[in-house]
Amino acid sequence: MPRQLPRKALGHDALRALGKAGVRGARPRLRSTAAVFTTLSAVAATSILTGPSVAEPFAASPCALRRTDAHHSEGLDTWNTSYPQPTRPLDAALVFLSFPDSAPLSTPAELAADHFPATSRFYEQASHGRFTLRPHPLRHWIRMPRPSTAYAMSRDWNPQKRAAYLGDAFAAADPEVDFSRYDVVYFVADPDAPGVDSDATKVVNLDIPLQADGKEIRRVVTVFERHPPDRLVLAHETGHVFDLPDLYHRPVDGKGDWDTYVGDWDLMGSQFALSPDLFAWHKWKLGWLDPRQVTCVRSPGSTRLTLEPVEV
Repeated sequence: MPRQLPRKALGHDALRALGKAGVRGARPRLRSTAAVFTTLSAVAATSILTGPSVAEPFAASPCALRRTDAHHSEGLDTWNTSYPQPTRPLDAALVFLSFPDSAPLSTPAELAADHFPATSRFYEQASHGRFTLRPHPLRHWIRMPRPSTAYAMSRDWNPQKRAAYLGDAFAAADPEVDFSRYDVVYFVADPDAPGVDSDATKVVNLDIPLQADGKEIRRVVTVFERHPPDRLVLAHETGHVFDLPDLYHRPVDGKGDWDTYVGDWDLMGSQFALSPDLFAWHKWKLGWLDPRQVTCVRSPGSTRLTLEPVEV
């Protein structure tokens, strides 16, 4: 069960690192429902080969691409330890931020219910029960010191304004939140405040980790969603917290086809599919598939494999 975050005294270091933050993870807004037909076509085209299961020499390791220095590299031979790996239960703090220029129309409990248990349920199912995301929502609003309009929130957020927002949020929340207890931090803004832009929801990566309550914080999920929000938006953003990249195409003018790359086949491409999930490659990367479940065919010729369901 989610529990209230503890109260405590102010005690973390200055927020010098916030001015050097990078941004990842803003995703497209709701698009045409025509995209769901991709999923239907995929179901119709699926076939299963039967026969004896294959062991060596079809090992998985030759297919494990090497991780590179690219941000959110798709390599999976090693894990980037600056990210929490979702192979154990992880605790997430939800901190709700209000502003002096607006009285909230929703309660923190209502906003928490917009995202949980749906986000936890998605990851439990996608990981085949190997990962649990445990939410811990604050039960009341934390008041920011400046009006919402002072932060100029937008999809392409000004770095200085973004740093000011994060600095104020950490300073305001610190007396009541022990950040050392959490693996993921969500700052959820009052969706009805006049300066809040729902297109600005994203993950902010800190080039220099923030020291808060004796723990390094390397990234924060800033949530500016409407109430109710886009479907599974927090599951998508949380994927970036686990080092998964965006897989959609962002048109230069914002009016083109966002689904050019993978469409509905992966949550990081679109969260609007009929049954959104993650590529098997991403499940392998995240540690949710065993080596025996991955076969790498290294030579030409015919190969007969048995495809075994990982969920029913």
